[in-house]
Order: sequence, then C-alpha cells, then structure tokens
Amino acid sequence: MWRRCALILSFVVLAALTAAAASETVVHVFQLRYASVQETFAAVQPLLSERGSITVQPKKFRITVQDLPEVVERVAELIGEMDRAPGSYRIQMELLEGTSRPLGAEQQVQVDRRLKGMFKFPSFRHLGTATFEGDLGTPSSAELGDGFRVSFLAESTGFAQDSPWGSPDPGNRIHLRWLTLEHVRVAEGGGGETNEVLRTSIFLAPKQKVFIGAGRSEDSKEGLVLIVQAQDIGGN
Repeated sequence: MWRRCALILSFVVLAALTAAAASETVVHVFQLRYASVQETFAAVQPLLSERGSITVQPKKFRITVQDLPEVVERVAELIGEMDRAPGSYRIQMELLEGTSRPLGAEQQVQVDRRLKGMFKFPSFRHLGTATFEGDLGTPSSAELGDGFRVSFLAESTGFAQDSPWGSPDPGNRIHLRWLTLEHVRVAEGGGGETNEVLRTSIFLAPKQKVFIGAGRSEDSKEGLVLIVQAQDIGGN
C-alpha cells in the first residue's frame, strides 16, 4: 500500500513539473535598428498570450517581451520582418516658379493649398519634373528643365517623429543628404556657368510631401519651389 501511494505521488510530482516547464515564460530583448518603436509595439501586442508582457524603452530603441517560448518565437519572426533597412526608394520631384507677374492661362498651374499659404505668389508655372528610383547610398541627379539640375544622396536614417512616450522614434524614413538645386547657363560660345540655387538636407517618410523654396531675397517678386514626395521607401 505504501509503495502504491509513493508511486502515485511520484506521478503527480512528475506531472506537476512537466506542466510547470510547459508554462515557463522566457524573456527576450529586441534592439530595433530601423523599425518604428510605436509601430512594432502595436504589431507585437496582439500576439501575446495571457501570461505575456511587453516593455518599451523608446530612448534606447528596445522592446522587451516576456511570454511563452512559442509566442516569443513568433514575435521574433515578426520583428525580423519589420526591422529591415529600406533597400530602395522612389521619389518624385517637381520644380515650380512662383511669380508676381501675370501669366497666361496656358502657363499657370494649379498648386496645393498649403503651397499657396507658404509662398505668397499669385501665379505659378511648371518648370520640370523628375522621378528617381534607386538604392540607398547611391548618388542621384537629373535635369528638371529650364536649365535646372537637382542632385542628392539618399541614405537610411534612424530618426523620425516623436513617439507617444515623448522621445524620437526610428522609422521607415530616408535622409536626402546634400540635396542641391543648380542652374546651368549655357553661353553662346559653348561654355557655361553653373550657379547653386539651393543646398539642404531633408528627411522623408513614405508618401510625405515637402515644399522647399528658394528666392533672391525675402521680398523677391519671383522664386522657385521644389516639391519632393516619397512615393515608395523600402521597396524591392
């Protein structure tokens, strides 16, 4: 009788240990390099079990997940897909000239309301458009028409808008470094003169549109507006 009770007790203890091992949680710290902390948090949270928890360190770009091993494994796969460097981009640039001079109906173009609020020109005319497709880290340049040429270097970046936790949040953005607009005047004898009209750097998120103005002076009656829009970031 004693041996039977001892045997039953052994089975109970073994079953309890097995159940405890099966329900044991693990902790994994994910260091983000490219993905947004905010977007990653929102994507991971629905995957957690009732025993799971998630801790965010926005300033260090870290997410800590504690849950069952199989859940943490699924989280790792998801974050691995999200936290990848954008490999390519597609950007459209348009150059407009704003003027106080009257323009004919065939010359004028309709512009964004925000642009009209930023640049107080009554009329705008289209000078040229270019679409850039390339890989990060490769310099790009193109003619925009009317003797204007634009060039830049697109690079990945780890800075984006503020997160709900009050600190910078890395995201799927690119940095257009050394964005330069030049005007080339060709002389009659075959030579030419190149004048730098604009040099700046900007950060772009997918579908974001940026207006950049350049004029001779603050009260200039004419000025240039470069419109830059990221159509796709991170495509293959």
